[in-house]
Amino acid sequence: MHGNAVAFRAALADLEDRKPDLIVSLGDVAQGGPQPRECVDILRELDCPCVYGNSDDYLLTLDFGSEEIEDEEQRERVLTTARWSREELGEDGLAFLQSFTPTVSAGRLLCCHATARSNEEVILPATPREDVERALADVDADAVATGHVHLQWLRRVGPILWFSVGSVGLVWEHKEPLDDVPYEPFCEYALVDDELAVEFRRIPFDVGELIAAARAKDFPGFERWASMWKR
Repeated sequence: MHGNAVAFRAALADLEDRKPDLIVSLGDVAQGGPQPRECVDILRELDCPCVYGNSDDYLLTLDFGSEEIEDEEQRERVLTTARWSREELGEDGLAFLQSFTPTVSAGRLLCCHATARSNEEVILPATPREDVERALADVDADAVATGHVHLQWLRRVGPILWFSVGSVGLVWEHKEPLDDVPYEPFCEYALVDDELAVEFRRIPFDVGELIAAARAKDFPGFERWASMWKR
């Protein structure tokens, strides 16, 4: 969700009539958007299992990990947003992030943030097969559901189905440098049935409502952040 409760509510509204047996959050809940607390509150109401993403870890530690930023101006922007998000969450909100787990198993489906062994590893459609096989080396599952790369895609690797569900709150093409206006005005998630059939969902949401919420909260770097959304 990346702190985007407007998109989160749009995804849940789309899900209402489908009545899934289980909802799993794949992490990166609060950092990067103007509604970190709202996203945590919605997750608490859902009472669903949550995977520990790399930006969840970043909010708790302020350690960039493998995504260390060399540009000082960009680094300070990200730190300023993280400190603001920590204030919004408070001690109980941060403690909620600490309760997340590295993976969640749902029958023969394994849910993780990036890979089963790391919440930072990047696997994309163009990633060499041998690299994907290494990421799956210790996986005992028929399918793996991931997030992290903000992109929906699916691939079979031997007997294992690998798919990335996209992002509920921050859809963009996983590349550097970013486009001038990278963020798409829709949310994404995936439905999986007992036969491991995967349906990718894409739902529009009201970007104007999100931007109004950010303005009302004096979200750090508001003008630059708002300009990055397609409308």
